[in-house]
Amino acid sequence: MDGWLTVLTTAGNVVGVALIFAGVVRYIASGSVPALLIAMAVLVVGPGEDVLKRWVRARAGSLKEAERWETVVDRATSLLFLLLLLAAVILV
Repeated sequence: MDGWLTVLTTAGNVVGVALIFAGVVRYIASGSVPALLIAMAVLVVGPGEDVLKRWVRARAGSLKEAERWETVVDRATSLLFLLLLLAAVILV
């Protein structure tokens, strides 16, 4: 089971990096705002969410408080992800 988790995590990270890189390159090359918005959306729910969850976990007074704040971070990053994707679709 751990092997599959490692494979899936690595594959997700590689695809995420490729998508972010492609979005930024496409924006620089042709000014494609939707491509940049999609790259930003992936940054929000990937490394952005991870950093915020670690930050709230480190500052929480208890495990229960940490779990509540992680839920807030999860919901907020999901909402921002969807808003960025919506903006990308509207601009196409």
